[in-house]
Amino acid sequence: MSLEIGRFTSSYPIAPVPPAQPAGVSPADAPARSFDTVLGDVPPAPTEEVRAQVDRAAEIAGQLAAADRELHFTKDEDTGRVVIQVRDLDGNVIRTIPPSRVLDVMSGAKAL
Repeated sequence: MSLEIGRFTSSYPIAPVPPAQPAGVSPADAPARSFDTVLGDVPPAPTEEVRAQVDRAAEIAGQLAAADRELHFTKDEDTGRVVIQVRDLDGNVIRTIPPSRVLDVMSGAKAL
């Protein structure tokens, strides 16, 4: 599995994390578990759909970087809303995308 997303690629290998043990149970006393155990609603590995979405996000991040652009997400402390800015790779703000516009795009009603 690859987690390469534009210039934010991890420089170290990502190892699987074993499932957490219930409180008060030592690893020696714990029942044997495999890495395909589902805990609650969380699958043991990303689904094919999630992997496809991450690949698509990486593709878009690459297109933005090729155009000397990146997206920057912050939370406005006063309103609690997410603020999305299009910036050049030097950090200069090119455009701020209003939250209502993002909702329109996410719903498929409009394109950016």
